[in-house]
Amino acid sequence: MLTERQELILKIIVADYTRTATPIASDAVARSQGLSVSSATVRNDVAVLKEQGYLANPHTSAGSVPLDKAYRFFVESIEPVTDSAIPQNARDRAHVRLQNILQNLDEWANVSAAVLAGLVGNMAIATFPKSRETRVRYLDLVPMQDLLVMLIVVLEQARLHRQLIRLPQPMDAYELEESTARLRSYLMGHNQREIASQQLPLTPLEEELVEATVTVLQEEEKAAYHDHYVDGMRNLLSQPEFAENERARSIVEGVEDGSLAQTILSETPEGGVVRVIIGHEHPDDALSPLSVVVCQYGLPHRAVGALGVVGPTRMEYIRTIAGVRFLSAAMSELLESVYVE
Repeated sequence: MLTERQELILKIIVADYTRTATPIASDAVARSQGLSVSSATVRNDVAVLKEQGYLANPHTSAGSVPLDKAYRFFVESIEPVTDSAIPQNARDRAHVRLQNILQNLDEWANVSAAVLAGLVGNMAIATFPKSRETRVRYLDLVPMQDLLVMLIVVLEQARLHRQLIRLPQPMDAYELEESTARLRSYLMGHNQREIASQQLPLTPLEEELVEATVTVLQEEEKAAYHDHYVDGMRNLLSQPEFAENERARSIVEGVEDGSLAQTILSETPEGGVVRVIIGHEHPDDALSPLSVVVCQYGLPHRAVGALGVVGPTRMEYIRTIAGVRFLSAAMSELLESVYVE
């Protein structure tokens, strides 16, 4: 257990290090407003904080730097964060940009990522809203060769899947059109559970096509967040923690191959709760130099997407949590207006 003074000293060191990115000396802490104690007293408390794993000294003569445990303490001690942590003019500009994407769904993810990156000054990730229960929007069979057809399944949000199906025997154009019409009447507008519950009078080929369609629906629902956009990578790489070429290279590679975003998005909680993952709390060691703030947006029983911010563990947590929460609420309102209309 920390004393009240040790907690205050820890908060001061985290706040000052977040701002300066340089080790914080005990003398500087002693001069902080609201802390009326000597440097010697601060040094004694700092020694306790080091023993308990909150602080470390990068060099023998240097001041203290926070460890992951200190940032976790700081985040847990934050009072409920409100939109006021984001300047009003920044919120107004964000609302204007978001209103402009109402008529263009293709812009939802990249614009929201750009807006969030600008609000928090770090790298942001955003996904398109995705239906919780994927349904077949359209289906077609296209002849390729005598014994080969292409099954085309179009899902909600216009996601398209193609699969080659080998026929047991040649089919003429009329038979193929007849099967296509039957499959459309059985499958279009339905999700995988509804399709599986039906007792359908199908030919063996049609049964195979239905199974292939259900597999497409199952795989779509397993992939929580498909397409995503990343913005503000320059914000992240400009932080002093990533001046080392190896660290920067690792982040760039993770962004380019999509692995960094997918790992982060897999941590997104449901229900609009903001989650903060700090340093070594990540299941992937490659993310240990980073902190992530993620949140879901949307309509829980209709369609949802995800928003996230990636920065060094020395990120401005209050500003970042406020930014993610603000944008999640704004995107949810936009999505609700689309569904209502």
